[in-house]
Amino acid sequence: MTSDTADDGSARITFSDPDLAFLRHARFGELPARIRPSDTVELVETDPKRDWPDLGPSRAQVEAQRGGG
Repeated sequence: MTSDTADDGSARITFSDPDLAFLRHARFGELPARIRPSDTVELVETDPKRDWPDLGPSRAQVEAQRGGG
């Protein structure tokens, strides 16, 4: 770590690569283990694909619910 003084009197701190690696490790900790392709599984969707959104109840369903028969 080195300190440089700018023209306006403020100090500017610069870090070396090993210093930055240490600070990154101190802040974020260890990375999780890498996931290998052989450890993953392929997902299969079980719900049928919907081509269009549901438009709500039909007119017959609304009338039956209201008791209009």
